[in-house]
Amino acid sequence: MIIIAPIAMPPELFVFSLTQYLLLWSSLALLVLLLWLRPPSTLTLIKNDKGGLRISRHALHRLIETCCEQLRGVASARASVGRRRGKFTVTIRLKVRPNAKLDAIQGYLTQEVGDIFRENLGIGEIGRVEVKVVGVASESSTF
Repeated sequence: MIIIAPIAMPPELFVFSLTQYLLLWSSLALLVLLLWLRPPSTLTLIKNDKGGLRISRHALHRLIETCCEQLRGVASARASVGRRRGKFTVTIRLKVRPNAKLDAIQGYLTQEVGDIFRENLGIGEIGRVEVKVVGVASESSTF
């Protein structure tokens, strides 16, 4: 029969200095603050007496990205939507094809994103729609 004796831990291992306590508690407070300040996962579009309309950030991003990717000159798109001073601001990051006409794409996307907010979501006031080109996709080689 094997008897396992408990390992005695010296009490000095659990003694912390004031600096260590402050570091531990300030780290915990920072974590709680960051969790509290993070953006909500859904955006409230309309709220009135009868109820409200909320949409997830992911669904709204995918709606805008799908609109962008329908253009021939756009290879891929990433959208982010935020709220600033009561208006929605949209930033679209595009990877375009070499033959893309950037001024036409920017004008079209600004109009289409405005239409998405007005017609699909019922929001009349939209802030800036910023289009950024972050890369150029190579032409697909076909034989």
